[in-house]
Amino acid sequence: MTESQAQAKIAEAEAQQNAQNQNNQQGNSSEAELLSEAKSLASSVGVSVASDADLSEILDDIGAELEAMLEDAENNPSVLSQLSNYLSQLSSLDSRYNSLQNAQASMYSAMNMISTNNKISLGLN
Repeated sequence: MTESQAQAKIAEAEAQQNAQNQNNQQGNSSEAELLSEAKSLASSVGVSVASDADLSEILDDIGAELEAMLEDAENNPSVLSQLSNYLSQLSSLDSRYNSLQNAQASMYSAMNMISTNNKISLGLN
């Protein structure tokens, strides 16, 4: 095994380990699961969601609706507690979505590094 092949194997192992650590931290949430939770929250809040809507769009729409609801319910404590619950759910979804995106970016970066190492080791670069 050449040094570049060994480096590629090490990088691949590190990428797998990082991906596993990220998955454990996220509670193994996939984008489909997050999308399902976001649609559920949207229906609870009263936001209509298109069938082909992106997760970030749904989260933005929910946030905008919650802001409008907060302005309308400033002096109603019973509604404020429910809105607080919705906001915490939205915050949790947003955080988990950002973690998922970071994990995907890390994975793609590691894959890019491995492909570059393979090109160098094969003399293709």
